[in-house]
Amino acid sequence: MPLKSCRLTHSPALAVSFAAVFSFVFAAFAATAPVDFNRDIRPAMSDTCFKCHGPDDKARKGKLRLDLRDEALQPAKSGKIPIVPGAPEKSEIIARLFTKDADDVMPPATTHKTISPAQKDLFRRWVAEGAKYAGHWAFETVVAPAVPNVSAGVISKKVISKEVISAQSPNPLITQ
Repeated sequence: MPLKSCRLTHSPALAVSFAAVFSFVFAAFAATAPVDFNRDIRPAMSDTCFKCHGPDDKARKGKLRLDLRDEALQPAKSGKIPIVPGAPEKSEIIARLFTKDADDVMPPATTHKTISPAQKDLFRRWVAEGAKYAGHWAFETVVAPAVPNVSAGVISKKVISKEVISAQSPNPLITQ
């Protein structure tokens, strides 16, 4: 007897339920995972901040440079500290991202750039977690992962292929 397939197109309620569960699980994971500068913050800053607060001395506004941590922790021309690691409530970038004042909001409307509420929350979490910067991945030293040590008679679930195990030691449990 043939099995009937479950088609989401025939069951909108099932599709909505699946989407709701998936969103909940994804949101729970995202909320607990630490914010990663290169994955979460650098792309948003590159798109919305670095034109005015990046490496170009001639385009820089407010003598504020956000692409370098040491400079982002120093008081800006206004005297306010842009990033206070561990204290988003004291960090000027958080105040500027969340303000309702059109004259103070960052990025300014004239740039035609926006930061989503989810990105704003990531910035707040990043500052709360210590505002750790990381070098661009292309300039980081590559570190080879440790090769798992597998003893004879034991098959590790973390080993990717039979070839990895057989190259380390003969294992009678693995067929060649």
